[in-house]
Amino acid sequence: MPGAGTFGSELRRRRVAAGVSLAQLAKLLHYSKGYLSKIETGGRQPAARLARQADAVLDAGGALAALVSAADEGGLPAPRETSHLLDRQALMTFGSALLLPLEVRPADAEAAAEDAETERYFREQFDRCRALGQHSPPGLVLRQLVMELHTLQELVEAAREPRVRARLSLLAARYAEYAGWMAQESARADAALAWTRKSAQIAATAGNPALSAYALVREAELAMYAHDPLTTVALARRAADEAHADARIRGLAGHREAQGHALMGDYGACRAALDRATALLTQQADSGPGGPVLGSSTVADLDLAVSGWCYYDLGRPGEAAGALERVLAVTPATARRARALYGARLALAYEAMGELDRMCEVAQEVLARGQALGSATVRGELRDLSRNMLRRHGHRPALELHAELNAALQLHR
Repeated sequence: MPGAGTFGSELRRRRVAAGVSLAQLAKLLHYSKGYLSKIETGGRQPAARLARQADAVLDAGGALAALVSAADEGGLPAPRETSHLLDRQALMTFGSALLLPLEVRPADAEAAAEDAETERYFREQFDRCRALGQHSPPGLVLRQLVMELHTLQELVEAAREPRVRARLSLLAARYAEYAGWMAQESARADAALAWTRKSAQIAATAGNPALSAYALVREAELAMYAHDPLTTVALARRAADEAHADARIRGLAGHREAQGHALMGDYGACRAALDRATALLTQQADSGPGGPVLGSSTVADLDLAVSGWCYYDLGRPGEAAGALERVLAVTPATARRARALYGARLALAYEAMGELDRMCEVAQEVLARGQALGSATVRGELRDLSRNMLRRHGHRPALELHAELNAALQLHR
């Protein structure tokens, strides 16, 4: 028998106290009775997702989930303290190798900086990059962002008018912020962290410290994808407490905090953070510092999407599926990256519910729409789905989907 305080012994104790038989629990969790028996006797180690689901079914208030680490679920690597930023010398070397005149004459740079059309051009280019990021591989978008950003920074240095410098700097900060997200989508967490912090630094020089608070929200997201809930919650709370954080930033911080609590199986704290985020995001403006609104602008109901995400991590796949179905029903087809990400999580929820036909249908749509995206976050969800499906060997369509998923994932190794 497992020792006192282990997950198996605690699961059995709570199951018996609740008057739930092993067969009933197996039906509720969509695992076999034999498998759960091995968990209770210590013969098998549970996955974190099973622990959270059992926690929810037995109303354990996070006690069962806390006994199992989320580290076994993989996820994006945690960011390291290093930089992948392309400096000016590297850019000039690159241009020289291609016999390209990448250096801009100071007089030309000054004239361009003072021309109002220049700022309008870079603002429109930024919008195009964000739109491109919804349906193109992130590496291609990142390359364009970096080249545009370096040109923009040259113009900032050449501008003599302080107000022009401030506006161009703030736009440059938004370029760097989005570059961080594209680096994250390219599975380069260290580069994502470096670009995110670069964005905050540029914005601070422009006299707009709000992006420093938003940088903490983005760092919390990186920690969440690395399955580090304690860091996720701590960074999100720091962002919300920043003096210069507006309602939008504090609302997005609430989303990250909720996701961190969900990974820890704490439903009450998660729900409280979601409620705070909902109240704050109703105050949001139509634009953010130097450009479009911060965070996702393509998901029709971001509150509901994050709630559905959290419900799955809390071991409540039925509630997750209901929320995510409603989100996808109102999210436009052009938002391919968002639809692939939340669609993959919806497929995970259906797998946990034992709704295998619907799981296959949703996952096939994700593969069809999302394979060309090259999204590391979508691949992470699909890897989880592939692992979870190993227990579905009796369902032929699931077996075929499993082979298809593995083939798709191999292409991006």
